[in-house]
Amino acid sequence: MRLTNILREIDGDEDGKQQMKVNYDLAIYPTNIKAALDALNNTKNYGIYAQNMRDPKAIIKAFGPSIPAQKAGAAWKDWDTRSDDEKAFKITDIKNRHPEVWETVSKETEPGYDNWKSEGGRGTLEEYLYTISGKSLPKDIIGRYGVNYFPMKTPDNLKKYGGKLEQDVHYIVKDEKIIFPFTLENPYKTKPYLSKVLKTIMDNANIEFKLVDIEQSGEDTPKVIEKPEAVVIPPLTVTTDTLDQLDKVIKMFQKEIGDVPTSKYAKEAIELNGERKYKLTVTGISKDQRQKLLITKTTIRENNEFDMRNMLVRAGIIK
Repeated sequence: MRLTNILREIDGDEDGKQQMKVNYDLAIYPTNIKAALDALNNTKNYGIYAQNMRDPKAIIKAFGPSIPAQKAGAAWKDWDTRSDDEKAFKITDIKNRHPEVWETVSKETEPGYDNWKSEGGRGTLEEYLYTISGKSLPKDIIGRYGVNYFPMKTPDNLKKYGGKLEQDVHYIVKDEKIIFPFTLENPYKTKPYLSKVLKTIMDNANIEFKLVDIEQSGEDTPKVIEKPEAVVIPPLTVTTDTLDQLDKVIKMFQKEIGDVPTSKYAKEAIELNGERKYKLTVTGISKDQRQKLLITKTTIRENNEFDMRNMLVRAGIIK
């Protein structure tokens, strides 16, 4: 399920009525709303997702380079690295900060948009913008020295674009639910990513909750769609004779699945059959990633058994 705010296409009637889109916002439905709000307000619950704005790279990502002349180029590159959901967030953010420029953007984009539709493109003007490169964006989306694309670095904006989620900045509270409207910028961008962050925060605070989708249909009582339970991925364990061997296994695993932000590699010394061993427990990975590591683990074990047999043969213990 896509996270920021899901845009679900609904087919039009047979008489050719235009298709409409229904917006869905992610929400936390806790058993104790006050405890959940306190959890969001405590950065200790954020785990690895805390302190985004202390990272210089995160500051540059949010506010652009400190040198004004570099901001336009940085904006082009930033746009090209964004997913469609993240581009939608950026456009919404620009509209909210500079509503006066959007009419100019629409007029400037119209010829390219019409040409795109004549060549078979389907979608809104904003969806057309997703298809073009950062350097080809209308000038007013970027602004002189990137002033429209990047927000100013102010104390208020550090809160808004920082790692900590703030009420009425990133979310609203309504009907005993904590709702993250797609119209509000949030520092965790995509909906799957935000879901992981919220689950980490609530779990660390021992809050009972459900993640739900709220349909923004304009009705007095919006439709609540309960999200399916997440698949539980069991930890993967490896035991070695030495700590050096364990560190080599970790390097092999990381080479196999790359840098996974949610992964954790926990090492501990254990007693096994009266001997000191070292155990690795890997968590925070997907089902497919675990399967890859399981294959790597089997390969390591087979190689070790082969090396051990060769050593015993050379020692004359076995033939």
